[in-house]
Amino acid sequence: MRMLGLSVWLFLNLVFLGMGSYLYLLWAQYWRYARTAQIASIPDSSWPEVTLAGEDDPEPRPGKPRFHSNLAPLNLPLPPRPSPPPPPTTTPTPPTAPPTTREQLLQEVQRHKVDIFVRLRRLQKDRGSILVKQENRYEVLYRGRRRRGPITSEELLCALREAGVRTLRDGDEPFTSQGVSKHFPSTGLLEGRHFNTCVVVSSAGGNKGSHLGTFIDSHDAVVRFNDAPTVGFEGDVGSRTTLRIVNSKILVKPDFKFWDSPLYKDVAVLAWDPCHYSCDLNEWYKNPDFDFFPAYFRRRLMLPYEDLHMLHPASMWNIWDVLQRYTPDSRLLPNPPSSGFLGIMIMLAHCESVDVVEFVPSLRMTSQCHYWSPDNDTTCTFGGWHPTDTEKLTCLTLNRAGDFDTYARGFVRIPGFKTITCPTHSPAR
Repeated sequence: MRMLGLSVWLFLNLVFLGMGSYLYLLWAQYWRYARTAQIASIPDSSWPEVTLAGEDDPEPRPGKPRFHSNLAPLNLPLPPRPSPPPPPTTTPTPPTAPPTTREQLLQEVQRHKVDIFVRLRRLQKDRGSILVKQENRYEVLYRGRRRRGPITSEELLCALREAGVRTLRDGDEPFTSQGVSKHFPSTGLLEGRHFNTCVVVSSAGGNKGSHLGTFIDSHDAVVRFNDAPTVGFEGDVGSRTTLRIVNSKILVKPDFKFWDSPLYKDVAVLAWDPCHYSCDLNEWYKNPDFDFFPAYFRRRLMLPYEDLHMLHPASMWNIWDVLQRYTPDSRLLPNPPSSGFLGIMIMLAHCESVDVVEFVPSLRMTSQCHYWSPDNDTTCTFGGWHPTDTEKLTCLTLNRAGDFDTYARGFVRIPGFKTITCPTHSPAR
């Protein structure tokens, strides 16, 4: 009887403990949503004033940019101001029309700034809620610490620099044992190269009509992604390309014409394919997401002097770990970072300053997925598979550009890793 009584007592305690835990989770989730709604209700006047950095800066310099071997002070021109549309001739301007005066534009910038921040935070909270079941295809199990308290941009930059990005090289295992390591380059991507000003050009539909082509081409290095074209869009996205980052399906799907298209010729190309969080290279080599190894090896064999590289897949999870460490109040989607954020990480290691065009949505934001395609899909802007919301919030934390440049002209500016001084060991580890 004593054992029976003890068993009943333990059972009742477990039942009450479980009910209490569940009610606490519901309570915590409710207050998360309440806090988000409270942020959304804050009037624009309560936020910091709109900064207009660079409004009087000169126009973009003409001509082909030079490669800077000796670093010089940054003097990067800014893109032209957005020109106001002509006034209507027959009907009054509706409230949703583009701003026509400077004051209206500044008000629209302020409103858009608040809307974007609140929307990204809401998405980050919703996707990271403990009540949302996430598919964990890559078996992500984060065991690191969560950084709490105020976070400075310098601290976050130091953590990202510590994560690093690495490409596969001749001699790496298990490819040496498999007899294929000779197909990898002997040097890393952009090894030994350093640039003064760099730009990462997203493929967002908001680039259409931006008139940023001259501004983009004025940088010393230009990064593009996948099959994003330039011909026919030079006025908006420029014509120069230094590095093109492609996912593995670009190499294997005939629609992308990897062998024939000029997009992948005479530029540095980095291909990437995700592996599991633990990143066993031998397992990844046998079972990649897309079977792109034969195409990669064939091209390296036929064009050995081409600047073609393959990302070490652990690099993506190193970046993901930093994003999760500095997002203590939410779980990241357990999928690799986007190609866009990878491009930012790579160029921060090689540039004094990196401008990122239309990664954070500007006033030109549209449901159009890509600037060259009429297809509409908002997940291209706000993410649905990659942890894009956290990536964009991270860029806003690191941003040195003013509000006008960020939300009207359409770019953030991030200082390179070499411009900061970091402690020997990250305090968050």
